[in-house]
Amino acid sequence: MKIKPFILLLTISFLEVAFGGWEEEKEKIDNLILEIRTSNGTFIRNGQNHTAQEAADHLNGKLKRALSSWFTPPKKNWSATLFINEIASKSSWSGKPYQIKINGKVRNTGDWLKEKLRKLENQNSKTGP
Repeated sequence: MKIKPFILLLTISFLEVAFGGWEEEKEKIDNLILEIRTSNGTFIRNGQNHTAQEAADHLNGKLKRALSSWFTPPKKNWSATLFINEIASKSSWSGKPYQIKINGKVRNTGDWLKEKLRKLENQNSKTGP
């Protein structure tokens, strides 16, 4: 029967979408957090200055809490863009945007991370499979 290989291929494709997508997005998120950790920036959260290490630890903690929360989307629906928009751009307490100060210039962290994500995705598309 020729239908069995088709079903097997369909099942494998489904598993790649269901689980492979999350792993790829998680890698992007981890790379974004690494960009923060290794930056020479000062992070401004709710009017307070924080080191890059503190900012990366804070965002890692927010991500872990979000992923274990019952009201957030399942992992298969997460993306690096969702991480930026919902976790890394603003305070969940005050709603104030997070900012980064690099070389004397202050930018919203969300915009900075979106730029980093575009560069990361461009690099990956050039070195892809």
